[in-house]
Amino acid sequence: MEPDTMLNFAKSIGDASRSSSNYGKLMLIRDLIMEINDMDIGISSKACIKVFLENKKAKIKEEIKRDSKFPDPYLDKM
Repeated sequence: MEPDTMLNFAKSIGDASRSSSNYGKLMLIRDLIMEINDMDIGISSKACIKVFLENKKAKIKEEIKRDSKFPDPYLDKM
């Protein structure tokens, strides 16, 4: 992987962590997962990154469900 690509990816993950809302984090993570498919890295690296991001996404969804008084039908589509 090119150093610039890795740096941009690391910055994107950081941006997802600092996003102003949980929904913003989910949107950024969803975009990152889609970008991984286009990256020029090994299959095992892609798989590890995807697992990391999917786990992060699942935790954020649980936070939203826990903190929300009303169910969000859109949440399960993210």
